[in-house]
Amino acid sequence: MGYQLLWLIQDRVIFIRQFGVLNRDELVRYLDESMVMRDEANARNGEGGPLVHTITDARAVEKNELQLSDLQTMLHSLRAQRVGWSIYVNESKIVRFLASVAHQMVGVRHSMCVSMEDALAFLNKVDESLPPLTMTQVDALLRQQAEQPPA
Repeated sequence: MGYQLLWLIQDRVIFIRQFGVLNRDELVRYLDESMVMRDEANARNGEGGPLVHTITDARAVEKNELQLSDLQTMLHSLRAQRVGWSIYVNESKIVRFLASVAHQMVGVRHSMCVSMEDALAFLNKVDESLPPLTMTQVDALLRQQAEQPPA
């Protein structure tokens, strides 16, 4: 699985775009990276500060190689963390259902959306402290990241 992991809004909204084949090793690496980002943001935001939300755009995932046992192992390894909404975007009803079950098992507030526009509208509605989020902003951020030389 390839993925892009970046701040849509620094210390407030993490954006993940997943694509290709979803496998256990890549998913574990992405989860670890996102947890570090969230921990650092929570430290900067302070105790009782604003929550960090996550939008995962999984519309370009072509194949899922995860087994139920992989998910169960990963869910048990996730540690408690101060989180906002986790918003998962995929057009497939079955994939959204499975993602919803996984979020419920972890105990995270979540919303399943068909499109990025729906995801942004949802987040704009549930957290009015955020500046308005638009697809224009997301597209510009992805273009900017693509133009940066690899680290």
